[in-house]
Amino acid sequence: MRKVCSLIIIILFWFSYKLFPQSLNLANAILDSVTLSKGNQLEFTLRLERVSDRWLYFANATFQFAFDSLNYNVSPDRHHIELVPGSSDLPIIAIPGILPTVSYIVTPNVLPGRFSITIAGPEEFSNCVALPLSGNGIKIGKFIIKTKDGTVPPTKLRWLEPYIYYQACAYKIDRDSLFLPNMLRYQVNDNIEMDDGLRSFVNYSTFDRPAPKTVLKYFDADYVGLKKLRLSWETTSEAYVDGFIVVRALRTIDNPEPANLNYSDTVADYRRSDPQNRGLLGLGTSSTGKTYSFEFDSVSYRGLEYCYKLLYRDFFGNYVDLAYDCERIPNSIITKATPSPNPFSVSTRIDYIVEDDVILDAFVNDFSGRIVTRLLKGVYTPKGQHSIDFLASYNAQEGLYNVVFIAYPIDDPTVEISRAIVKLQLIR
Repeated sequence: MRKVCSLIIIILFWFSYKLFPQSLNLANAILDSVTLSKGNQLEFTLRLERVSDRWLYFANATFQFAFDSLNYNVSPDRHHIELVPGSSDLPIIAIPGILPTVSYIVTPNVLPGRFSITIAGPEEFSNCVALPLSGNGIKIGKFIIKTKDGTVPPTKLRWLEPYIYYQACAYKIDRDSLFLPNMLRYQVNDNIEMDDGLRSFVNYSTFDRPAPKTVLKYFDADYVGLKKLRLSWETTSEAYVDGFIVVRALRTIDNPEPANLNYSDTVADYRRSDPQNRGLLGLGTSSTGKTYSFEFDSVSYRGLEYCYKLLYRDFFGNYVDLAYDCERIPNSIITKATPSPNPFSVSTRIDYIVEDDVILDAFVNDFSGRIVTRLLKGVYTPKGQHSIDFLASYNAQEGLYNVVFIAYPIDDPTVEISRAIVKLQLIR
């Protein structure tokens, strides 16, 4: 009689299980941060979250997905997938073909029509990773998909369905589980599938981060002398940037707007083969930026204003304008020569600016034109601000004096010799 009652209970339980299932979400598997990081390279992070207290220890899984594109198929001949070393929260063993005992093996593969990531875990629950019930779970790893032919892949992924056929995710239990009193259902260390097609399931999703942007911090064209300019810029983030290009144009009175000029001269181009131009390769897609520089651009004429346009080429072949900067090329002249103090009784300092590298003479003469002292003779003076001191001799008479600067151009016959005169007054 007892056996009959037990049999009836089992049958009733089985029918209630089939007829009135209460489906429970046990975990979330997420394809996160899918990003086209380089022209032929797609990056993403695979995460697993525990959302139920029914389980704790992650055992193993097989996840399969493809590009979210109707006209683009996954092929082992065309694609490659790899795990970024050190990117997983799991303790990973790197020896293929060996069953793990205290660690995990993560194996990404390319199959016809799909990508597959298989995770094999330890044999005992005590060596398995316990997932937190809240937060972002664990990171299975960061993965990179590359096209072997260098083409740009689609930028979105999708999980393959039906899930119960293509996907698998299991946990381990830390104690025996009974179906009925004295009737064992699972033993300790058994692998239990989370998606049984009836009572429990895994939610598969993709999480799209905000679209990346290329953000420029600054772009400067700085004149450094001798008709040469230094170009520099900095990004704080980049999106799909293959590399940078700088072009140049002349600014005129008739056409003063930089955006409307004819930029016919290419100054720098990341596609050129020399090291300096190759240094203008972009970061692809990156949440951080970089400082770039190009030294130097040489121009032909003084007294003109040159404008520069910074642009980049993206992975899709588009050219995007970023910024403009204009700089006038000065003549080799001395500007802003100022004595202090003036009048003076013993000595004075003259601060002066040269607009370009020059060979400089400087001397002091009195009111009659007689040279009192020479301050500089044939001194190479770079572009910038300088100063020089004049100490009056003990026997110098009160009165007016002139400090005469003569600037000689360096290897530039188009520039005339320039002069500047600073008037001083000596008071005893």
